[in-house]
Amino acid sequence: MTKPISKLLIFLSIVVFPVYLFGQANLKMGPKFGDNWFIGLSVGPTFFSGDLNPNRFLPQSGDWRFAGAFSFGRKISQVFSLRGQVLYGTVAGKKASKQDGTPVNLSFNSMIVDGNINTMINFSNLIGGFNPKRTFFVYGTVGIGAAYWKTTQDDMITGLTVPNGASSGNTTAVIPVGLGAYYSIANKVNLGLEYSFRTLTTDMLDGVAEGFKLDMYSLLSFNITLNLNKPSRKSPDVVDYKKDGPIVLNLPKCDPIPPMAQKDMGMEKLPPPPSVSLDFSKYYLFKVQIFAFAQRIYSPETIRKRYHIPMPVEREYSDGLYRFIVGSTESIDEAKNILQRMVNAGVSDAFIVGYTRDGERTSLRDLK
Repeated sequence: MTKPISKLLIFLSIVVFPVYLFGQANLKMGPKFGDNWFIGLSVGPTFFSGDLNPNRFLPQSGDWRFAGAFSFGRKISQVFSLRGQVLYGTVAGKKASKQDGTPVNLSFNSMIVDGNINTMINFSNLIGGFNPKRTFFVYGTVGIGAAYWKTTQDDMITGLTVPNGASSGNTTAVIPVGLGAYYSIANKVNLGLEYSFRTLTTDMLDGVAEGFKLDMYSLLSFNITLNLNKPSRKSPDVVDYKKDGPIVLNLPKCDPIPPMAQKDMGMEKLPPPPSVSLDFSKYYLFKVQIFAFAQRIYSPETIRKRYHIPMPVEREYSDGLYRFIVGSTESIDEAKNILQRMVNAGVSDAFIVGYTRDGERTSLRDLK
């Protein structure tokens, strides 16, 4: 293997794959392994760069061929994706003479199968930051793979087939590097254009081993990609699932007397209603409930961060509900203090819950 190729492979192992791992560590997509996958099809013209193409980077007239590719991969983060690709196509080229006038008169056609793994880097999100409203993206790719090819070489004057060292089929490494852009439709279908430059670690793709140490071919492909991620559902707003009813204190019923009537009755002020007290001695523990859900939708940490709750949040399950609780104290006064802190944090429907030593849980909604 030549020194330039060895250096390039070392670069890929040191830079590209740690980049992939970095994207994995900063995962912000669906947490499951089955999330964020995509499949795609692409087709487009190819052209060859090597000994039998004197233009080097541009095809000669009649030397265009075509290739198609199937790709699949997974979005690792908003910037990085890992993609596998299988390509089948043909490349061609010809050369009449060398620069010094020596006749060559050779043309070739080669069937090629290319399989590679590459990292896609979304430059739009890398430079401009993630924007859910963005629909147009520019990206780059770099990877490594293997290619199998079989070459037929002909004499341009006689039209006869010329034996060559690649006529029986050969396999070598391939290093694809590309640049592309795509337009996303409803975050489900991507339509794009990609140009990839594929370097083979051989000089025999065209059957001639002379001036160029490495043969190359390019693909300008039109792509359609289908994102397989499940459609995102908007999470329901965090609201209290009020199954626990208030404690009925059996306050005496009385209609308020208008102030004028009070004066006519010789009453300057109604006496306060009789107070009703609870026996807190039967409770050994008090907590404050802030939310309850019929399904296990949120984690305690999600609730704490979303409402900026300045203390740990716990989750309890009973009677078919997932209840989110803060605080744990034997003092009813301390429980009231915690309740007030929750109200100040914006959780206006929080209430105190008492626990008896017999395991009974009682809602103390009217206790402020």
